[in-house]
Amino acid sequence: MADQFMVGNLKVTKLVGQGEIDAFVASLPAEKKADVKDVIVALHEKGLIDIEEV
Repeated sequence: MADQFMVGNLKVTKLVGQGEIDAFVASLPAEKKADVKDVIVALHEKGLIDIEEV
C-alpha cells in the first residue's frame, strides 16, 4: 500500500521511496524549498508523488 498523508486539503500519495524523495528535495534550489506548496508541486511534476484535492 502506498504511503499517504494530508497537507491542507490535499491527499499526497508517495509513488517512490522516501530516499528518492529526500534526494530530489535536497537538489531543489533554496527558493523552491521555502514554501511547502512549491515542494509538493515539484515532486508531483517529477512523478514522485500523486496529489488529490479532497
